[in-house]
Amino acid sequence: MRLCHCVWAFALAALVPAVRAFGSPLASVAASSLVGRSAMRMALAPTDAVALAPTAFAGAKRALIDTLKEEYASMFSPMRKEFYVSDVAFRDPLIQISGLAKYQDNVDLLGGRNALGKFLFKDASIELHDVAECPDDPLRLTTRWTLQLCMKVLPWQPYARFTGVSQYTLNEQAQVLSQQDYWDSLNLKDGSYATRSPLSALADFAAQLFVNAGPELLPYLLLRRADSYDVRRYAKPPPQRVVAAGGTSGDVASTVIVATLTEGTSTSAVSEAAASLRRLAESDGLVTLPGHWAAFGAAKDEVWVGLKDDARELWPTA
Repeated sequence: MRLCHCVWAFALAALVPAVRAFGSPLASVAASSLVGRSAMRMALAPTDAVALAPTAFAGAKRALIDTLKEEYASMFSPMRKEFYVSDVAFRDPLIQISGLAKYQDNVDLLGGRNALGKFLFKDASIELHDVAECPDDPLRLTTRWTLQLCMKVLPWQPYARFTGVSQYTLNEQAQVLSQQDYWDSLNLKDGSYATRSPLSALADFAAQLFVNAGPELLPYLLLRRADSYDVRRYAKPPPQRVVAAGGTSGDVASTVIVATLTEGTSTSAVSEAAASLRRLAESDGLVTLPGHWAAFGAAKDEVWVGLKDDARELWPTA
């Protein structure tokens, strides 16, 4: 059994008590390692080859970015191995692996294309929001994404969703040397990312397994699932349960940051929650808009604050 499969087996065993505590007849559950994947390079090149000339490197890097977009859209089917070094390193909040074979195993697991993946998951997809180059370091790329998958092994088949960033390090032939994934819900604090223990990641995943919310139940695109708030983008007007508050007039912003109301639903409570949410959003680098809204009558009452959603202004940490 490969290393990453051993980690999954451990994750399954670790989640058994939690599942039993909620009355599930199942004896095991999987914890999903996040993806955010990488790609690269127009042609095969040995890792010890000489550095490409600037023009050639720029072309190879552009090919990498184009391939990234294709791989995310297809859930790495196929995976373009020529864009990776043979000992490519991958790390996310749950696992740490190296080598093309193990990397392929990991994306096939999440995509439900190997035996264990077919048993555990379905409906896996990655929505790519941004690919950013580092102006100070041409050997770095960062992607921002939303990952979702369904735990089909559970009778109620819950959907788990993760948002985050993947930080890629390239070699001088524009091939991927390493990929570091971070989850917004676990690693993001004050606008920057820090590593956490795999047990924390396992707990974050397990917390999503007792809600049955399929894609058809979400009338928005989840852009960020952070520890204490979500960022949502609505293609259609939000439901009528959203009401203006705090002097706000007109339509609700299409992109909003949302937090649960925990201190009542009075005008003052909503205003205080909105002010707190605004400070939190700005500490994480988001740009807020004036006014706020309250959402009542759902499973939980919420406060909404509009966000500026222009190019890089929504995702300065990506």
